Amino acid sequence: MDLMQRAGQLKPMLVDFALSPLFKSELSEVIARNFPGGVVTDESALSMVVDNFVLQHRLRSGTTMVEAFVSAHPELTEADRDMLLGWQDVVEGAFEVVGKDRDALVLLNFVDELTYRARSNLGPRAFRPLKKRMIVIGRLARLGEEWLVSGHLAAFPASQREFMLAAAAKQALANPRAAFRNPAKLAEARRITAEHHKAFVDLFGADLIVVPGSEVPGKVDEFHRHLAQDEAQDEAQDEAGDDAPGLRPMDFPENLLDADGVAMHFVAEEGLTFYPGYDLIEEVFRHPALIARRRYRETLSSFLRDPEVSPEPLRRLAARDPAKATAVFAKLLGRKRGFIWERDGEQLLRQHKPGYFDGTMMPRTVGLSKPQADAFKRARQEQS
Repeated sequence: MDLMQRAGQLKPMLVDFALSPLFKSELSEVIARNFPGGVVTDESALSMVVDNFVLQHRLRSGTTMVEAFVSAHPELTEADRDMLLGWQDVVEGAFEVVGKDRDALVLLNFVDELTYRARSNLGPRAFRPLKKRMIVIGRLARLGEEWLVSGHLAAFPASQREFMLAAAAKQALANPRAAFRNPAKLAEARRITAEHHKAFVDLFGADLIVVPGSEVPGKVDEFHRHLAQDEAQDEAQDEAGDDAPGLRPMDFPENLLDADGVAMHFVAEEGLTFYPGYDLIEEVFRHPALIARRRYRETLSSFLRDPEVSPEPLRRLAARDPAKATAVFAKLLGRKRGFIWERDGEQLLRQHKPGYFDGTMMPRTVGLSKPQADAFKRARQEQS
């Protein structure tokens, strides 16, 4: 049986399973979270929320809906299981209709700038109203070497291209992983990040500095000015760099600005990160007895257990005096005699920060192509 035909049989079964009373309370929570007040004014938005629940939402049990469905149907063939589990790989956003290829729609994704050949379980008739250069917003799920339209496609005239392109640029800046489906974009981001890491070290003398929270915005501005002086920065990258989320002073949270000591750490291959309260962590590594105080203990515990925080600062602090590091972590973990930093430290970091060891960490910034950067720049000018 053709993959498309089998997908047409399995998708309704999966949707019925997800909408069954078994998951009603969890779906209600998701809808309430996305539509405060319970008022749904956009059916397309509701369709995307429900489709995300069906294919990607992680249930209270820890599994996704697709995994739960596969587990509940042992009669499925291996090919069925592979196809269903593959549907968790979703591409979401705005696409330009490039054309049609027999029963498929050829779409250009504005975020990753890759082309997708998509089919519908409703057949070619689902695409009849769509013309070349029209814009569609929707979700595509993997179907072998092709893609399956999942949920509802919202269509817009070609005149909306500029607006959609600017929105896609903003999405790429806010969620670089979405753009990194394109290997060329990931490679470019890694090149840019490496250049920025070098620039940070050249400017401040190290890739980690500790300053009062009130000085962080000025340091970031100084770093941006330093980057702007680099003649290797092209216009598109200047646009991306100036508007990278989390770097503008107005975006800094009060707890960071009010902190006595904030570490600014340019993590190699990832980007600039801020650690408010880092002065407390430094102090406890100098005086391990401070770990008995709640403020120090909670700050270090949060730093250790946050999977998004690089393990490198802890490595460096521990390397200054491994015996003191042993005392600190033995007390923190309640393992007075069973923990030795030089023997157990690396495993502890791997346990809490797996992304830094399994290769899944990626740059947190993305370079915009010229069409993206131009549309984004014009949108900013219109807003101002």
